[in-house]
Amino acid sequence: MPFIWVAITIPILLVLQRWIHRHLHGVAYLITGKRNWAVILYALILFPGVLLHELSHWLTATILGVRTGSFSVLPKTGADGTIQLGYVEYYKSSRLGPIRESLIGSAPLVTGTIAVLLIAINVFDLPELVSSIQNENIDALVKSLSNLFGTGDFLIWLYLIFAISNAMMPSTSDRRAWPAFALIMVAFAIFLYFLGLMDVFVETLIGPAAIVFGYLGLAYSLAIGVDLFFMFCIWIVEWIISRIKGVDVVYGRAEPGG
Repeated sequence: MPFIWVAITIPILLVLQRWIHRHLHGVAYLITGKRNWAVILYALILFPGVLLHELSHWLTATILGVRTGSFSVLPKTGADGTIQLGYVEYYKSSRLGPIRESLIGSAPLVTGTIAVLLIAINVFDLPELVSSIQNENIDALVKSLSNLFGTGDFLIWLYLIFAISNAMMPSTSDRRAWPAFALIMVAFAIFLYFLGLMDVFVETLIGPAAIVFGYLGLAYSLAIGVDLFFMFCIWIVEWIISRIKGVDVVYGRAEPGG
């Protein structure tokens, strides 16, 4: 079940993230009325997550011995209208290889997931809430919910989860080396199979992997819940401003020359 749940939650997070980025930018445009100011406001809202994202790239590249270049967390609008919230340059020499490049590209997802988990466990004590639900203990559930909503700076922590979870997914350029990395893993699995070690390898890892994926499912479930809450808030704000100004934001791909 942990493996299945993670496989379900990641696509859901990607869909929610797409909606949030589009409408968050739309709300910023409604508020400011200026394209450049809208990009700045949009970037400021997601700044904690963007900073963690780019720092993860930089730190992983440094640890792996890959030389880095410039580092930025300032938004930049491309010629095609796409918005780049930040970047880290690192030198892609022939010695880099798909394994190191994949690790650098996936670093924000790892650090973002860890950050969400730390908040879930150390701040919200979410495992206690999950345990009370699984045990069908109403008194414990009420107490856990009371403790959850009574957390100091509750909304600030929710905002941090929102900003981090909506900036931790690897971009297209971050995923560039993943196909080659997957081929290496497939080749490794075939190698183990012919050596007769596949069963031993799977039995050794299945327990730890189930625990890891259980925590991943917890982090991504919390991120989905927080995203749904902020999506409702964004939708309400967008609707109110649209009614006040008498204009609507139309979302879609720009036509050539349009």
